[in-house]
Amino acid sequence: MRPGKEGVKATAYVLAGVSIGTVAGIPAGTLIGEAFGWRAAFETAAVVTVAVGLLIAAFLPALPGERSAGISQMLSLAGEQRIRRMFAAALLIYVGHFAAYTYLAPFVQEFAHIQGQALGALLFTFGLAAVAGNLAGGALAARSAPSSVLIMTLLMLGSLTALLMFVGNPWLLWPVILVWGFAFGMIPITTQIWCFEASNDRVEGVQALLVCVVNLSIGGGAFIGGVVSGRAGFTAAIVIGAVCAALSMFTVALAIRSSSLHRLICR
Repeated sequence: MRPGKEGVKATAYVLAGVSIGTVAGIPAGTLIGEAFGWRAAFETAAVVTVAVGLLIAAFLPALPGERSAGISQMLSLAGEQRIRRMFAAALLIYVGHFAAYTYLAPFVQEFAHIQGQALGALLFTFGLAAVAGNLAGGALAARSAPSSVLIMTLLMLGSLTALLMFVGNPWLLWPVILVWGFAFGMIPITTQIWCFEASNDRVEGVQALLVCVVNLSIGGGAFIGGVVSGRAGFTAAIVIGAVCAALSMFTVALAIRSSSLHRLICR
């Protein structure tokens, strides 16, 4: 619908909506559940979903799609080295984030002694920073998608490492959570645009593979975080997040270096 740089902005707006929904949805569901019961929260979500679907059908124009990609075409995409590296970087950063974030609340409860409303405010701050990161990530990706992904992994690695070091210091804990939330907000927009740019007009196939990678990473990250935190404590989940961020950063740097060498050779 919006090609080129306008498409980048449009993608950023859409993903910002996802971030805002994530931030607002949990407290909204909690309020509805406390006022009218948990069934009402689920019923409200169902009604809103149907309403949004009807609005999409009514107001969004029909667009021609690509020819359906078969299994062989999907495997061919996954066989390309630069695509594999992109997916590996995305998988690692999502696994790391959700391994750590799933257990952020009990981690700060145990080591920072933050409870109740203060914990809710901390998580809400994380969500607001994610919205800002999404918009900033879109602007950075419009200039250089690979560089924006590299910056995101650096911020993620730095914030998780700082969290391990300064969780007991309330003056530093909040800024660290802000940086982590900002980095998380950058993940969807930067990784998607990076993949779009490398798709060579095979956007739907690459997008389908990326969605598979992301969904597997979200579930896998939470599972891995649960296993390690159950055996070694909540700190281990944060360590896993930092290690995955470091590996993702290395993968992105390797992809950028290979791409630069390829351009030099082709000149």
